[in-house]
Amino acid sequence: MIRLLSAAVLVLFLAFMLSSRFRGWLRARAPMLVLGSVAVVAIALAATGRLNWIFAAVSAALPFIWRLASLLRFLPWIARLTGHARTASADQNDPRDNRPVRPDGRMSREEAAELLGVTPDADRDAILAAHRRLMQRLHPDRGGTDYLAARLNEARDRLLEGTS
Repeated sequence: MIRLLSAAVLVLFLAFMLSSRFRGWLRARAPMLVLGSVAVVAIALAATGRLNWIFAAVSAALPFIWRLASLLRFLPWIARLTGHARTASADQNDPRDNRPVRPDGRMSREEAAELLGVTPDADRDAILAAHRRLMQRLHPDRGGTDYLAARLNEARDRLLEGTS
């Protein structure tokens, strides 16, 4: 009986997919069909006493899904490595790429101000407040990276050099 029902669902699905008349109908209702299918499967599993396997599989997969979600922040880096980053013409229009590099390798006051989100002539309190606000979000203990924290500290130190 279950095989016959599965075969009927497969035939109906193929009929909808192959028919140009129903493609628009299917596209408009696809999210609800998927949600309804998941609900029907969950009800069937609950009725047969096998729903606990789904919960066990989901709970076993959660650490892997969590790790995968944390790796998504590296996607721009991966895109640059694989060559799927922006094209060279788009990069030429980016004003940040035309910044002069200082001979000593330090960031300029303008770069530091842009990084902290303040003006280059901001006072000491504004610089420290901006640094504190960003560091609370980007600290390595809160999911940020050591590189970002070091850049924020460097920007703060660079801007505080000229203030008293």
